Amino acid sequence: MNRSEVLSYTVAVAWMAVVIGVWIAIDLGYAAPWLSFTDIPGGSVGGMAGVLGLLALGWYVIKSLKWRNERAEWRKAGQKANLRPSADGGDTEGERLTGTVDGRSVSTYYDKRKLSSGGTESGGRWVTFTFGEAELAGSGDEGVLVGPVDGALSANIGTIRFDEMAERATEMDGLVVSRKEDLVMVGTSRMALDAISDGLSMNALRAIGNLEVAALGDASGVVASWAKTRNEEMEGRGSSLAEYPVDNLVERVPGNGATVTVEIRDPLRDGEELRRFVEGVVVIADAYEEATARSSAAG
Repeated sequence: MNRSEVLSYTVAVAWMAVVIGVWIAIDLGYAAPWLSFTDIPGGSVGGMAGVLGLLALGWYVIKSLKWRNERAEWRKAGQKANLRPSADGGDTEGERLTGTVDGRSVSTYYDKRKLSSGGTESGGRWVTFTFGEAELAGSGDEGVLVGPVDGALSANIGTIRFDEMAERATEMDGLVVSRKEDLVMVGTSRMALDAISDGLSMNALRAIGNLEVAALGDASGVVASWAKTRNEEMEGRGSSLAEYPVDNLVERVPGNGATVTVEIRDPLRDGEELRRFVEGVVVIADAYEEATARSSAAG
């Protein structure tokens, strides 16, 4: 919990204590003769309704101030990282910041999802994810998905564990796998995987803290191919217990075929950290694009 979250939580608790305390004081007669339930329309019932209304109003105001403070911190971090708000004028929660790094267009934004204790997107607490995107010269025909070996790709419906995905993908046509210590990579191009899992690109991946998933080029196609093949295998065995909701999982993959997108479970608000994060995404994009260009030339 960062400083702004602590402050918001403290103010919210204080507001609740004041409002409820005033209601109790009125109920016990401590506020007489200045205020009593006879002065409130509806008496004690009206007073309770007023308390609930004041609590809701206070919560709304506190959340609004917290949201504005987060946006201000995000813009400030972006300014230090030489990024600027997107020119589209959008007013979304995780305002997109854009810029250029080593001649490549980049953008970054954040999003909040409510996760359960198991990491799935339902119930539980709100978690902030930060995204870094580097644009490719064109839509990538090859796809690579990278994740921590103990991580998972979870949607509202359906979850793929990266370790299981890699284990199964080794037996599937059209998919290749690479493991590098605590990272798993599944893709459609051996050349791209080798390029990503070595040199500066691998250093950049390992330097990215709290990695959730990295999607390079047509990573959605990798997930769709894996899930469909897995479903076909289970159907062939007469089982419907492991049906993977392909569309839900594909929608969960960040970015698109013309980007390299890295998602981390961390609300980056430090300008220097944000700059390093975006620069790392560019290094990965450079390695992917060079490898796929060589693959196309060889083909």
